[in-house]
Amino acid sequence: MSNASKIGWANNLRAAATLGVVVIHCSSYVILNFGHIDKLHWLIAVIFNTAVRWSVPVFVMLTGSFVLSNYNDKLEPFFKNAFNKIIVPFLIWSIVYLLNNNWDDLFGNVLTTAQKNELLIEKALSGTEVHLWYVYMIIGVYLLIPIFSKWTKYASAKELYLFLGFWFFFLFANPFLNNYTTDFQYNYFTGYIGYLIAGFYFFNYFKLNKVIPWLLLIISIATIAGITYTTSFTKNEFNDAFLAPLTPGIFIMSASIYLIAKQSTVHLPKWLTNLVDQVCKFSYGIYLVHYLVLALIDEYLISINSFHPLLSIPTISLLCFACSYGIIYLLRKIPYLGKSIG
Repeated sequence: MSNASKIGWANNLRAAATLGVVVIHCSSYVILNFGHIDKLHWLIAVIFNTAVRWSVPVFVMLTGSFVLSNYNDKLEPFFKNAFNKIIVPFLIWSIVYLLNNNWDDLFGNVLTTAQKNELLIEKALSGTEVHLWYVYMIIGVYLLIPIFSKWTKYASAKELYLFLGFWFFFLFANPFLNNYTTDFQYNYFTGYIGYLIAGFYFFNYFKLNKVIPWLLLIISIATIAGITYTTSFTKNEFNDAFLAPLTPGIFIMSASIYLIAKQSTVHLPKWLTNLVDQVCKFSYGIYLVHYLVLALIDEYLISINSFHPLLSIPTISLLCFACSYGIIYLLRKIPYLGKSIG
């Protein structure tokens, strides 16, 4: 596989994942109205939401495929680059979300100085907006890359497969084990590090019959959406347990999408290839800003719940995606700001 084709499929996948994250949060506006909207409308939102739940895991898998694979043992440049590309934009947008969400708390007279300081500490530790959890997670992943790169560089395919086997097993076992007190340290095989290693393994060693990933993708989407719908109405409350990234179904879905992209040859028109490249260039910034854009669209322009979700979710997702892209594009044109914005 040539370098161009490697970059091509990965760019297509990254751009699709960026849009997928927007669809997740857009459809969540409908899903969170559980019990207050038509059951069919709610099911449609769940299907949209489920169908793109691979987005965040795929971001981590692509990091394993390219960042982990290409780490060159130069620690200082690696962390300097990560700081400039990940942490600086994160800090800027964290401040934006903090001011947007907590202006009255911070500058009003209701909270004491001690309470304001406590609020700032809480937000610094947990994030100033819900979607920023991803950045906290990816920072942890990046801290491990210089360490894991040594192992992955010299590990055999069987050793990587063994690690992933244990990790996948504990995706199943975690919910059961969490119900008991145990001294067994199975946490060595948990967390998003599994997606990092999976990306490295799939990129370098793994191939599958092209039909199988499609079947697994369809089955996983149908199964997860069906279980989410059934269990939610059984419990009479929204049950998102099977939508969590660190669950077997989401891993199967994410691995399927990754392999479909990697093993497929897609010939896009030149203009669309250029657009995909631009989206990839701005993907982190789009991720950071889109949550604010979506909230503003829903509040001031058009409510996601104001018309049928079969139309509202894709329409408003694309609108939010386009606006987020435009904002990052324009902000990056500002002197001295540029890439610092994402």
